[in-house]
Amino acid sequence: MDRISQLPDFIVHHILSFLKTPKDLVRMSVLSKTWLHLTASFPILDFSIGDFRSGESFFSYVEYTTSRFCHQNLPAHSLRLVKFLRDPADLDIVDRCLERVFRNGVNELVIYLHNYSDYPEPPSDSEESASDYEESPSATAMPRYRLPNTLLSVSVLTSLTIFGCDLPSSFMVDALKFKSLTRLKLENIHIDDEMITYLATSCPLLQVFEIRSCPGFKRFCVHGHQSLQEVDISFDAPVERIDIEAPNLYELSVADEGETGQPQMNLASCKKLTSVSYEGCPLPNDFLSNFPFVENLVLFTCYQGNNLKLSSNSLRTLVLTSDFDLEEIELSTPALGLFIYSCNEHYSGLGISHLPHLELCMRCYLDDSIDTLWFQKLRLFLDKKNGFKALNLYICMDQKLTVLENLKAVELPPYELEHIELHFEHEESSDHATFVDAVLCCFCPRSLTLRSSFPLTTFEEKSPLVKFTYEKLLEQEFQGQTSIQIVSPYSTKAQKQFKGLMSLPRSLPRQEKAISFIKEEE
Repeated sequence: MDRISQLPDFIVHHILSFLKTPKDLVRMSVLSKTWLHLTASFPILDFSIGDFRSGESFFSYVEYTTSRFCHQNLPAHSLRLVKFLRDPADLDIVDRCLERVFRNGVNELVIYLHNYSDYPEPPSDSEESASDYEESPSATAMPRYRLPNTLLSVSVLTSLTIFGCDLPSSFMVDALKFKSLTRLKLENIHIDDEMITYLATSCPLLQVFEIRSCPGFKRFCVHGHQSLQEVDISFDAPVERIDIEAPNLYELSVADEGETGQPQMNLASCKKLTSVSYEGCPLPNDFLSNFPFVENLVLFTCYQGNNLKLSSNSLRTLVLTSDFDLEEIELSTPALGLFIYSCNEHYSGLGISHLPHLELCMRCYLDDSIDTLWFQKLRLFLDKKNGFKALNLYICMDQKLTVLENLKAVELPPYELEHIELHFEHEESSDHATFVDAVLCCFCPRSLTLRSSFPLTTFEEKSPLVKFTYEKLLEQEFQGQTSIQIVSPYSTKAQKQFKGLMSLPRSLPRQEKAISFIKEEE
């Protein structure tokens, strides 16, 4: 029995939403006349050139599907259109299809239209293969696609993403009816200061506002907006000012991709603004004065000859990706509980999602350039009364470690810590023992955990690295009044030891191996 056809249409549409490609939807439509009707009224219109062999078959499917759907006089839940435009005729087809959908209404709209005349060769994020990228004679004179004026009247629109188009010709003339819009993302669109203010004013429910690589604007000014919660701005041409007055704004991301210099910022009135991300050089010492309530800060910046000085009484989490040496970083952040430091952007996101959260912790992502001097700088950095109780070192070594010599000649005693986590990305080798030796020359932890995500690595009590680590920890307790227990970090004994210091993730990577060493007084 065809019981699925007996379900309400909206439930069947939800089932169909899990289909991955238009080809699957077409296959479903041949089951029966009922299924043909259900696929014709399917309110999720997803058109991407990557699902088709040619541009001709793509546009044929787009025209047929939108015409069949709109013939039923139904509003669409979502429309997604992704295509490179290579011929002026493409513009007419896109225009007809969008006009049909806009007349009936759409809740979520995503339009990515790349212009072939803007690219001498296919961009890396293109969904078209290189063989499909054949510039037609008319492509060099291809105009950018301009969205139809009917877009401005789609009052049910809740989410709008536009890439590579021009805004409607009557944008600043006709009244916007985006009274339901909560998310707006504009990318690679020419837009000026007045347009930004007009958009914010005309969208009272707007919660998320993103502007990426949009030439033309010098200032981003939004005043008195009660709904705005997240703002994301990236630019590669100079921006003079970012001025936001929004009482519910809690997250801001600014990326100066062209390194044109930090714009003047005025966000002091945003008392809920607790999360800030900034990418750019240089970074002035008074940077955090713009964000008096910040708790979470992500910085991508580079060394410009001066020390990096950050001062904040509210900052709790700091993620820094930079080529600043540790000796060039000065923190005055009494509430800081987690400091994530990486000198290589490639490593900055590795392992964060599944690692245990260590309170009052410094987490470092290291490449293969670490040496004796680096360990000395780390030791001195922690000695600046930063108050960290735990240290997490994520090691991704593709080559041999730089020879670690003369660490024992450092006159400073080992820095005492509650806990150290060493996460190795590669298969166990002699380099790991060298690294453990260097760590324990500089630090004296009450407990230590070895972790590895490499599938062939096994941390067992009899493995060479575990034996070496055990012996080195015993050497630190030369009075012989301390024993070393080797346990699983997820055992009851370890949980008791780490209570108040570590909260474990809900689920662990299938391949992860880990073992802990706990010092106990006899």
